[in-house]
Amino acid sequence: MEKRQDNNEIERRILKYEQYVKEHPKKAYGYYCLGRLHMMDGKYKLAEEYFKKSLAVDGNYTFSIIGLIEACVFRRKFLKAVYLFSKNRQKIIDKYIYRVKLVRGVSSFYSKSGFFRTEAKDFLSQLSLKNSIRSIKKLVDSEANNIVLKLILCMYYLNFGEKSFYIIQLFKTCIYWDGLEDSFRWALIRRLSEFGEKLYYDANIARKFATVPDASCTDEYVDLIFSSALDREKGGRMADIYRTAEKYNKNISPRLIWRYVKWSNENSFYDPSVYDCCKKLVDMGWMDSVVADTMLKFRERNAVKLGDETERALRLFGYMD
Repeated sequence: MEKRQDNNEIERRILKYEQYVKEHPKKAYGYYCLGRLHMMDGKYKLAEEYFKKSLAVDGNYTFSIIGLIEACVFRRKFLKAVYLFSKNRQKIIDKYIYRVKLVRGVSSFYSKSGFFRTEAKDFLSQLSLKNSIRSIKKLVDSEANNIVLKLILCMYYLNFGEKSFYIIQLFKTCIYWDGLEDSFRWALIRRLSEFGEKLYYDANIARKFATVPDASCTDEYVDLIFSSALDREKGGRMADIYRTAEKYNKNISPRLIWRYVKWSNENSFYDPSVYDCCKKLVDMGWMDSVVADTMLKFRERNAVKLGDETERALRLFGYMD
């Protein structure tokens, strides 16, 4: 049901921007939006065409350049994606937002397609991949700072299990990049661990996760990810990490849950996950002024209806008449 609703929303937005480009045919933005929507819908060839149309209107529209690189990656035109970045390198690296968007878009191929994570490939796919990677490897020295080249090689080496000093250094470089897709970053951590590089407790990596990346995460590592988000006071990220922890049946420590409730109370952050944390604490027997006040604020906002047991607990501890 949720997927159908998402598809309906995409279709609605596509119709909106098709009308937009009819009214504004000389604006690159409309074609870019259509390209991005078709990427979301998994129609990568159509997305590529719209990014090209956007660039035909404005060749310096950097978001469309990034979109075109991403579409090429998803269409497995890896070498073309590498050359596109090389050609437009300065436009992309000049701004942090462009670099992050590029890294996020290209690295998302790892989890969304499964191409590099699945052993079974047909003969033509294997041959095409080997030829592309062979050509890309020849560019390693001349394109030492090519972000797209490094991400593609990372994905390739993760799947094929090769080990060398270069590969370890490549992994250790990319793992710190902002925007890297969470499951990809987690795969790099695990592979580096197999190589003897223990990066599980590097807070500089943990703070970059926007979610719990995988069911294989330990509760201890989930605590580190959640704690890092708390330290940076990113409410939306905390909520996403909490929700994915619930999805994978991971237990965040009561101390961190309480800190999240306290921060939310002080910053008027009324996400449903906060109330869920309050209920968890109450179920553990943890009731204090912070938890009680937060729950009552949710009630005042008509965001929740306190259950009988919750009301009894609040009365028992003197927080409710």
